Amino acid sequence: MTPLRPTHFALAGLTLLDVGPLRGTTSLSFLTAEQEPANIYLVMGPNGGGKTTLLEAIASAMSMLGSISHQRYGMIALDEGQGGVQLDALVHLDDGRTGETFIVSIVLGAPGLLKNWKEPDLQAVNASAQLVLRYGIRPGASIVERMADSTPQAIAFADAVMAEVGEPTRSLFGSGAAFPTVLYFPSDRGIARSNHDGRVITRPDQLSYAPVHTFGVDGTTWASSLDNLFVWFAWLGDGREELCREIVNRYVFRDGSKALLEVDRERLRAPVSIDGTIEHGLDQLSSGERQLVQLLVRIASHMTAATIVLIDETEQHLHLVMRRRLITLIKNWAKEYPGLNFYLTSHQTDSLRIVAPKVPEEGLRKFGCLVRPRFKAPK
Repeated sequence: MTPLRPTHFALAGLTLLDVGPLRGTTSLSFLTAEQEPANIYLVMGPNGGGKTTLLEAIASAMSMLGSISHQRYGMIALDEGQGGVQLDALVHLDDGRTGETFIVSIVLGAPGLLKNWKEPDLQAVNASAQLVLRYGIRPGASIVERMADSTPQAIAFADAVMAEVGEPTRSLFGSGAAFPTVLYFPSDRGIARSNHDGRVITRPDQLSYAPVHTFGVDGTTWASSLDNLFVWFAWLGDGREELCREIVNRYVFRDGSKALLEVDRERLRAPVSIDGTIEHGLDQLSSGERQLVQLLVRIASHMTAATIVLIDETEQHLHLVMRRRLITLIKNWAKEYPGLNFYLTSHQTDSLRIVAPKVPEEGLRKFGCLVRPRFKAPK
C-alpha cells in the first residue's frame, strides 16, 4: 500500500488499563467542548497520583512509530504486567492525490483495543473511520512487534513515519512536514555542570526526526549538550544560532543584565555575559534559568509541524515569576504555531490559575484534568 503521509496530527484521547497508580480503566479526552484537540492541556494532581504516568504513556505509544519492532514497551505495567495503553490521534492522511481524516489508535499491551470510536464519536471530529495500529508480543516471542492485524491504512501511516526517521532538521520551529513528534521533558531535567574535554564540532544527538525525543539533564555528554547545539548551528551558519540567542535573550534574560553572546569558536561554547563584563557558561546559570534555556531552545530546535510537548512538573526549579513567564510563552507559541501542542503536569494551584483552562483565550484551546491514584478492590 502507498505510504500515507500525515498533513495534520493532534492527540484526541488516552485510555489506560492498570498502569502505575491508575488501576482499572482510565480514559481521558484531549478534546475541548467544541470537539477540537486541545493545544494546552494541564494535568493536575498530587504527587504519586499518576500525572507522570500519563505523559510516559503518551511517549511510549508514540515511540512505537519509530520501528516495526522494539525490545520493550518502555512501561513497567506493560513490560512486566498485563497493562494496556491506547493513544488516539486525529490525523489527516494524504496519499499524494487525496486526503482523509481518521482517528488513529496506537494500541499497546496484551488487552488490545481499549476504546472503540463509534460513528457519532467519529462524526463529532469529522473523522471517516478509526484505524488501529497495534503493538504486542506474539506467542513464543520476546520482543514487541507491530501486529499484522493492524488496519492497512494505519500501517501505511506508520511506514511513512519510519521512512522519515533520521532525516536532519533544517530549520527552527518545524516549518517542514507534519510528521508527529513528542518532545518529552521529565521532571529531572536542566543543564549539567560542564565537564567536557576535547570538544569538537560534531552533529548533536537527536538533531534529526524521531517520533519521540526525551530531554532529561542536558550536557552529560558533549554530543547531548546545548553548547554543542549552539556550536553546530554557528558552524552551519544558517541563522539558527542567532535565532536561538534571540529567543534566550528575549525570554530568559529580559532585564538586560545578562546576555547570551555569539558562540566562542575557539573554546567551543556559548558564553553568557553579566553586565557586559563577566562571562561564564550556560551551566553556571541559576537552576531556573537553565530550565528555561533548555525548554525554549530544545522546543524551537527539535519541533516539527506536528509537535506534542510534554513537560512534567512544570514548576520544577521555577519560582512564581519564572513560572508565569514560561506559561505565558507557552501560550504565545501555541497561538503562533498551529501544530504545537503542550501537555503540562503540576501539583501547584498557581499553575492552574495561570493556565486557566476554563477561561477562553483567542487562539488557544485549553483543557485539562485532575488525576488521583485509584486502587482496585480485592476480589
